[in-house]
Amino acid sequence: MAFGVAIWTLPGPVGKAFGVDMRRDPLAIYLSRLVGARDVALAWELLVTEGDARRRWLLACLACDAADTLAAIAAGRSLPKRTTAMLLAASLGPMVRGAIVLREQ
Repeated sequence: MAFGVAIWTLPGPVGKAFGVDMRRDPLAIYLSRLVGARDVALAWELLVTEGDARRRWLLACLACDAADTLAAIAAGRSLPKRTTAMLLAASLGPMVRGAIVLREQ
């Protein structure tokens, strides 16, 4: 949820940390805010649900993180290595944590 709030409210600085110059591409700000809203919504549902509903939301989060990982791999061919590494870390980390939580349930 913290990443979603950060990228929605501060797309420029967060983008810069990932190696993306948001000033050159205003569409990047818009797309970043879409990602941020999605992350906040998914995290919120994990916080407010229980039981089977929480498990379904966790699976939805895992699916999004897997899609993000595949997108980072696909984009990595044309992105700087640092940016690709940051994108992979941002998607793989939550995906691994989610898989651990899912396994513990």
